[in-house]
Amino acid sequence: MQKNKQSTIKGLFLPAIALCSLFVTGNVAQAALVSYSFTGGVSNVSRALKSTFPLSSTMSGSFQFYDATPSSGTGRYLGAVQNLSLKIGSYTVNLDPAGSTNVIRITDTPSGDLWRLRTSVTGASIGGFSPEHFRLDLADEDGGAITETTLKHPPSLGSLTSTHWRLVFKDIDGKTVRIQGALNSLTAVPLPAAVLLFGAGLISLVGLGAGGLRNLRGTRQA
Repeated sequence: MQKNKQSTIKGLFLPAIALCSLFVTGNVAQAALVSYSFTGGVSNVSRALKSTFPLSSTMSGSFQFYDATPSSGTGRYLGAVQNLSLKIGSYTVNLDPAGSTNVIRITDTPSGDLWRLRTSVTGASIGGFSPEHFRLDLADEDGGAITETTLKHPPSLGSLTSTHWRLVFKDIDGKTVRIQGALNSLTAVPLPAAVLLFGAGLISLVGLGAGGLRNLRGTRQA
């Protein structure tokens, strides 16, 4: 009878450990993937793009990067950006994974701080111009917003003296045009609640299994 009990508890306990291990592994990977959403306005548009992007256009988007990306030089992280989506009015572009540009640069100097994200993008062409790259600059001229050049969360908007974003287009002759503006918000996107609840459930299951084994040992010792 005791053998059957022990087998039953182990049957529940061991799969729970395996599932929990998967959760922990996935959570570590997820924790290294930092997600942000942002909104902004348009302040300047090249003439070739004005019919598509009036100054009243709204801008929104999101990006994700791995904070464990190794540095390829002081404050320079090549290939860090994993996802990027940008919407201006009804026009959208996304990260071009095959593009030549994918970098986050962090500058920390007494004369000024800068957190810059720059990536190649892909999207529909406009009047012969194709989207080439997106750049986001978070700057503090006072030099107090950034204290180190490790790849961490970008500084909050309240600590900055200026924010700039730009979307650059290029035609077949190499001529470039752009649309640019400033940010209104920059918000960290947390880990989905469903993932946290799933992990909590697994941990509880492991706890029940461990408690069952302790009770079984106590019965056998008595």
